[in-house]
Amino acid sequence: MWELGNYARVAELITDMGRDLVAAAELRPGDRVLDVAAGTGNVAVPAARAGAEVTAVDITPELLDAGRRAAGDLPIKWVEGDATDLPFADGEFDVVLSAVGAMFAAGQEATARELTRVCRPGGLVAMANWTPDGGVGRFFALLARYAPEPPAGPPPTRWGDPAQVGALFAGLPVHTEQRVVEYAFTGTPAELADLYRSSFAPVMATRAALGDDARAAFDRDLVGLLAAENTAPPGGPGRWRFPWLLVRLRVG
Repeated sequence: MWELGNYARVAELITDMGRDLVAAAELRPGDRVLDVAAGTGNVAVPAARAGAEVTAVDITPELLDAGRRAAGDLPIKWVEGDATDLPFADGEFDVVLSAVGAMFAAGQEATARELTRVCRPGGLVAMANWTPDGGVGRFFALLARYAPEPPAGPPPTRWGDPAQVGALFAGLPVHTEQRVVEYAFTGTPAELADLYRSSFAPVMATRAALGDDARAAFDRDLVGLLAAENTAPPGGPGRWRFPWLLVRLRVG
């Protein structure tokens, strides 16, 4: 699905989140860092600029290609791989990061095991995950409501619930903190909806599976949701601020 559209354009909305996650990880020059479900490099690029030795892994080759272009001459290793079965040795990395990437992998328990498996003892796993009760949670609830079939398994935003993420990393000391990212977008709700319809794979896949009437209803509801989430004063540039959960844990 993630081959659809232009995820690089969507990733531009939340580049600040990647930088915030890298800052929270307190990287040191020479740290061996893995960015899981790296997409187009929102975490990999600032981690490399911080002097880390960065590997970026993603299941979608098209996103890796876009990441390579965005990274330019930065020495990042780009690897195709699945977050539920990472192609790396046990304890290969000092720091394992993921910004709203690994949370979308199909097997949540398997993903949690893999994130910790490839991190060395005493190393850090840190994630940025959308919360279920924020605007992005409501966005994905809208997608689920229009899905032709009920989504399989727990929702991705389970990763943004402190209790649930604690259960996924059972036995490890998990520290969480809610933060907020402001979208790099100042257009209207209708313009943001257009961006999603043309560029964001989950929206494109949902709409493609709908008939004409249902698609029109979905489009109206999407604009309505984005209008409700817009915190700008009337007549001003659009402003969208969405909560996310910072997750940090040391591997035993």
